[in-house]
Amino acid sequence: MQLREDKMIKLTRISIIVVCLLNLTGCTTTRTQIASLPKNTFPPTAITPSEPGSYHYVRKGETLWRISRSYCIDLHELAAYNKLSEACKIEVGQKIFIPDSLSTKGNYKKTSNDNKTDFIWPCKGVVLTCFNQLKQNVRNQGIDISTRSGATVRAAASGNVVFTSENMRGYGKAIIVHHSGNFMTVYTNNQKNLVKSGDYVTQGQTIASAGSTGRTNDNIVHFELRKNNRPQNPLLYLP
Repeated sequence: MQLREDKMIKLTRISIIVVCLLNLTGCTTTRTQIASLPKNTFPPTAITPSEPGSYHYVRKGETLWRISRSYCIDLHELAAYNKLSEACKIEVGQKIFIPDSLSTKGNYKKTSNDNKTDFIWPCKGVVLTCFNQLKQNVRNQGIDISTRSGATVRAAASGNVVFTSENMRGYGKAIIVHHSGNFMTVYTNNQKNLVKSGDYVTQGQTIASAGSTGRTNDNIVHFELRKNNRPQNPLLYLP
C-alpha cells in the first residue's frame, strides 16, 4: 500500500511540473501554411559522410527513435548528423548514415525501459503545425493534428494517466500520460476526456474524443511528447 501511495505521489509531482511548463509555453493554434505532412526531400547523395560509418535503410514501421536505439546513438545527434528537418518524417527505403564516431561514443546507453517504449499516432489526420514552428511568437512544443470533431484519440503508448483537466488554460480539455523511460505524452483540445487521473491505459486505447476546446476554433489534437520533462519532436518517434 505504501509503495502504491509513493508511486501516485511521484506521478502527481510529474504532472504538476508538466502542467507548469505547458502554462508557460501556452498554446495558440491557428490554421497554418502546412497543408500536409512534409516529406523528406534529401536524396541519398545529400549527406556526404566525412568519416567512416555505414548506411541504414529504413524499413516499414521504423522510426528514427527505434533506429537510434538499435545503434545505441543519441536520437538528436543522429537527426542532426543526417540533416533531418524537424518537419519531416523518414520514409521507407531512405538512407540514414550511421557514423562510427557516434555509435562508439558510448554517450547513449540502451536501457531495458527503452525497449518497452514505442509510440503510435494518437489519431488520424493532417499535421497542421509542426514541432518548434513559430505561432504568434510562441514555439510549438508539439504537433497539431487536424481531424474531425469527435474523432477517436488513442494513447500513443501504455502508461499511467497522471493529469486530466476539463478546462486547462489555453488547452481546454487535456490529458497527460506517464510512460516508462521517463516519457510523457500530452493530448489537449479534446471534446471529451474518457479517462481520469490514476487510470492505467494500454497503447491504442481510446482516451478522448477530438474537439476544439481551448484557444482554437478548429477540430485538432494538440499532441506533445516529453522526455525528462523536456519537449521532443514527436515526428522523430512516430511511425
